[in-house]
Amino acid sequence: MGLRSIKEIFITGHGPSSSHTMGPHFACDYILKKYHDIQSIKVTLYGSLALTGKGHLTDYIIDLSLKKYPHEIIFDKETVTDHPNTMTFEVVTSKGTFSENVVSIGGGSIVTVDNFLDTKHKEIYPHMHMTEIVKYCEEHDYSLYEYVEMHEDKDCFNYFKDVLKTMDEAVNRGLNATGYLPGKLKVRRKAKEMFESMKTTSLGENDVAMNVATHSFAVAEENASGGVIVTAPTCGSAGVIPGCIQYLRMKHVSDENIIKGLMVAGLFGIICKMNASVSGAECGCQAEIGVACSMGAAMIAHCFGKCTVDIVQSAEIALEHSLGLTCDPVDGYVQIPCIERCALFAIKAINAVKLAVIIPDDDIHVSYDDSVKTMYLTGIDMNAKYKETSLGGLAEIIKDEE
Repeated sequence: MGLRSIKEIFITGHGPSSSHTMGPHFACDYILKKYHDIQSIKVTLYGSLALTGKGHLTDYIIDLSLKKYPHEIIFDKETVTDHPNTMTFEVVTSKGTFSENVVSIGGGSIVTVDNFLDTKHKEIYPHMHMTEIVKYCEEHDYSLYEYVEMHEDKDCFNYFKDVLKTMDEAVNRGLNATGYLPGKLKVRRKAKEMFESMKTTSLGENDVAMNVATHSFAVAEENASGGVIVTAPTCGSAGVIPGCIQYLRMKHVSDENIIKGLMVAGLFGIICKMNASVSGAECGCQAEIGVACSMGAAMIAHCFGKCTVDIVQSAEIALEHSLGLTCDPVDGYVQIPCIERCALFAIKAINAVKLAVIIPDDDIHVSYDDSVKTMYLTGIDMNAKYKETSLGGLAEIIKDEE
């Protein structure tokens, strides 16, 4: 058993949620391609999809995807399923009625009866864990980027060139947008105002935290408004990597090196996705923002020419100190606390690298794989209120105040 392609971590699509909008959209596409002569479709949403689907625009994307067919959407908030992002499609065709479950596992990926059976054909790496990868690279004198380049297809660099372009476009739109984000929270778009005010402060345009924050805000606000962004590894955490990229550009890192850094970051993301989770509904926000933070740290460390040990340690520090982070979006919108969280954890990724390079290599006690496993076990133990249901945490407090 080995890892699947890192391209799975960086998927372009509309926000605000990889699991609640992208996943259902891809699920509808799957159903429409599989069944023919469709007369009607009933979609039943369970768990987190049912509890926060309205705020995540799940019903909107399903309506849009199935607009050519008579369809019904049911939000079942009572039935318990094995995975919190489960949907059942009941498809009526000229040949009979068919029922099929589809699970949105985060990052825009879905699991169906068909592709679950074919998963083994998508594995392109010989290893599953970072410890194995580091050992292999040391034995063969490969960098992590060379390891990725060796196993991905020849088009991978160009794929990530497009990823960077899409991220830059999202930043530019976000820095020029005004008004309010969708929904009843009436959250004002602030990235443009923040960027303009940054120029007039005493710290000015050279301040790292301000630059990172404004660029993270820009993409997170684009995501919240349903704009086109890139999952990294999810929609809700899509602002972290662009913030880190702005930091690298402030340090005059070339786009070519940034693209290679994105590919290295993808390796850490796919390890988390396949050995644990990148779904807030399954493991809380540690699986989204925490993983994004570790990916950002790995990218920065690579771009600064750090050795493999320091790259891995940077990512480990970022993930380890994101453990236990809950997913409690207010009213189910990917706005509060999600947008600010993207900015803060982009800055955290930078600091994780700075810490990793001064810690002696012979005093490392926690491996990246240890943190990944701990993240998953913590997520499994986490109360369901804190896993993208909007039933606990900040979502509950603000609701009570209103």
